[in-house]
Amino acid sequence: MRWFLLAAAPIAAALAAAMPAAAAPTAQQSWASDANKVCTVWIAKAKKEFGSPVTPAQLYAFAHKAKTLETQELAALQKVPGRTDAGTAALAAVRVDIAEIGSAIKAYDQGKPAQFVTILKRYLNDGRPKSAFAIAGASQCG
Repeated sequence: MRWFLLAAAPIAAALAAAMPAAAAPTAQQSWASDANKVCTVWIAKAKKEFGSPVTPAQLYAFAHKAKTLETQELAALQKVPGRTDAGTAALAAVRVDIAEIGSAIKAYDQGKPAQFVTILKRYLNDGRPKSAFAIAGASQCG
């Protein structure tokens, strides 16, 4: 889900401005290969969807889009057959990401823009999903 990091440089700048065991190797390779195909599609969707938000309102819209896309991508990844234990752990990391975006949105909705920015920064800089997918062999994901 870290495909958002492709757009993170302008987002990070905007955030600053906005604030004064395992299965056999063959099974893992098969799941990872299929997961990478799914993630490649979602990376393209994300690139198309996101611009460079610069205001808190634009960042809020970004957070909603990110949550929606990550939720849809997770649903697609859950359908990939032959998931390994490492793949299951990677999907758990995605669920944490989605929850984190939800927390950021909730903070904004509650009139807490500074907390919103803090949580969104943490989300954007969280490398756990990328690391979990790398361990699972799906380097195009996370």
